[in-house]
Amino acid sequence: DLVTTMDVFRTLAEWGGAEAKTGIDGRNLKGGGQRDELFFHYPHYYPTTTPVSAVRQGDWKLVEYYEDGRRELYELRGDLGETRDLAAREPERVARLARRLEEWRREVKAPMPQANPGYRGV
Repeated sequence: DLVTTMDVFRTLAEWGGAEAKTGIDGRNLKGGGQRDELFFHYPHYYPTTTPVSAVRQGDWKLVEYYEDGRRELYELRGDLGETRDLAAREPERVARLARRLEEWRREVKAPMPQANPGYRGV
């Protein structure tokens, strides 16, 4: 099953009798209700990548990079290491997943990367 760390938070909160804040992207693992998609959103730089978002539906994962608009597509069942980008071979799937990712960003009001006007380079 697809699970994310936010599911653990909601599960522990509800098991402990606390009401988890609405709007948190998490599901109670005890209650069932499998996920069919996961979203990742990192609108900043960190040691392993540039600003990026991703959506996973089933075995398919689309990664969208904000610096250059590049999109990569992976079929995880046969490529857990994400070594074979299938975006060029699956343009319709890329478009469908990109639309879903954009919908999700709007739904959760995801902050988008913004240029730092005070940055003058290294």
